[in-house]
Amino acid sequence: MKKRILLSVSLLALCALLSGCFSSIMILPDNDSIGETKTFSSDGITLTLTDSFKEKESELGFDAYYSAPFCGVVVLKEEFSLEEGLAEKSLQSYVEGVIENNGYTDLKPMEKDGLWYYISEKQDTYSYSFSYKGTDAFYIVQFLCLKKDIAKYEDLIFLWAQSVEVS
Repeated sequence: MKKRILLSVSLLALCALLSGCFSSIMILPDNDSIGETKTFSSDGITLTLTDSFKEKESELGFDAYYSAPFCGVVVLKEEFSLEEGLAEKSLQSYVEGVIENNGYTDLKPMEKDGLWYYISEKQDTYSYSFSYKGTDAFYIVQFLCLKKDIAKYEDLIFLWAQSVEVS
């Protein structure tokens, strides 16, 4: 999976470079800059966001938490040793279990460009929860933003989700 994601990110970067629109500044559709790309790493996971994100201490037990004025990102690592048979689960099966365990009876796992995820809504927030399988754990990377801003950030959320690498 890691090679597949790395290959996808590499191909995306190569296509952007060849088309002349690659830069270290991420530009929103309305040309507002949200900062230069910045890579974050924590406990077996690496992802690329922008320097608008700051690493924060999580008071809710997440393994990593990154906050920007327009979006938040939380990371949860679930080691295979926590549940018998967890290592044998596929990403789809794992996401189905996460959805069920969280009581989301109306959600289904989705797949796009090799990424398995689900989207949930709470009051004024959208949450995109992507799952990744490493060598010793599953990782959930959840991107949160306000409903009113989702159209502006959805493409970036998928770009950031494609950048995730797990060990």
